[in-house]
Amino acid sequence: MAEMVVSIEGTVPTIPSGTQAISGFVTASLVKDPSVIGVYVFSLDEVAGAAAANNYLSLFNPIGSGRNVIFGGAFISCVTAGGSSITAPMRGFRATLISGGTLQLDSASAKFISSNPDPVAEIRTANPAATLDGAIFNSPPAISATTGSTAVHAVPVPGGTGPFLLVPGEGIVLRTSTGDTDLRWNLSIVWAEA
Repeated sequence: MAEMVVSIEGTVPTIPSGTQAISGFVTASLVKDPSVIGVYVFSLDEVAGAAAANNYLSLFNPIGSGRNVIFGGAFISCVTAGGSSITAPMRGFRATLISGGTLQLDSASAKFISSNPDPVAEIRTANPAATLDGAIFNSPPAISATTGSTAVHAVPVPGGTGPFLLVPGEGIVLRTSTGDTDLRWNLSIVWAEA
């Protein structure tokens, strides 16, 4: 997500005694990029796994939206309802031509600030069709003989790289290449619009 760092520099006033050094300090605070008009999150819980390849969730900036979508990160965890030995991870891919599945209502996404405008990005669930591009991350499933779980895997955009930008016609898909119906995926995705 686009961000700016504001640094305030100065010195700490002290009363020296003898040869005491006076040291300085720096305070850094993150501030919202002024071009960002809204920040949003969509979250699914306990989505049953599929045995075949499946697109669980997509974030798509529709053609003609008039905005850029900035991927902020994903949060993924997995539990087993009855044991699973499947090792195929949940993967994030850049994608285009996303359609089908179940288009979520704007109200299904939470706004970071309630007065932000409704998002233009489309969230789709239930195996939307997509043309996949490069993979961007992997998150492991739960592997257990009975019930088991993974820790929440936070997938942020690396600091110092600039925004992970989705221009109109681009998106991200969270998918598995194979799976197990005993897996339960918890998926959240964060984005900003500018």
